[in-house]
Amino acid sequence: MPPLNGPPVRPPRRRRSGAEEAGKAGVLKVIGVYRSMGKKLGFTLPIVLGALSAALMVWDIFNLRVIASMGMAWDTGAPLWPYQTPDILFSALNTPAYALAAPALYLFRSIHYVVLFPCVLLWWWFVGVVFDKRLLQPAVRKGWTRLTLSSLFAAIFVILGAFGSWDTFRWWQTYGDSFLSWRILILLRSSAPSIWCFILSSACVLFAVRLAKIKRTLG
Repeated sequence: MPPLNGPPVRPPRRRRSGAEEAGKAGVLKVIGVYRSMGKKLGFTLPIVLGALSAALMVWDIFNLRVIASMGMAWDTGAPLWPYQTPDILFSALNTPAYALAAPALYLFRSIHYVVLFPCVLLWWWFVGVVFDKRLLQPAVRKGWTRLTLSSLFAAIFVILGAFGSWDTFRWWQTYGDSFLSWRILILLRSSAPSIWCFILSSACVLFAVRLAKIKRTLG
């Protein structure tokens, strides 16, 4: 029984087992490795994928001039190959950038590439930073908030991806003929948002699982 007038007696702190200490050291080592990776992908991805996007952008601008010069020669629109191909590939590669630039694209449709290209660079820079840093250091300090938000966004992206996939499947059942035809480009255009939703959902799930493991190990 503790003395009435003395300071409160703290219970002895439970000593961690060897396995617990090893697990904690392993997690801290992983965090340190991610921190030491620097900014390689945050620098490389915008350059490489920005250059690829720029090439597709130039190709599409050239095709738009050819389409304008043809006038009404194509009753059903320009052929998918090669005249619509660069626009489809650009949008499939950079679908999240379209979401970032959506408000400005509504106002500047005639110069949409001027608005889109900076968003493309910003998006791939963000992806590179996520891979470089893994965002683990701030996440550990605000663990439960980040865990809740990651789980919420994962569910939202899955729902959006499922709805988009169902619409794409119904379109292909009606109009698709063969995966060897150029209509596969239309399928790519319509399915790209769903694919990106599933990719982002998977990233949120992995982030939440990793964060829960770290919180459990360090806690």
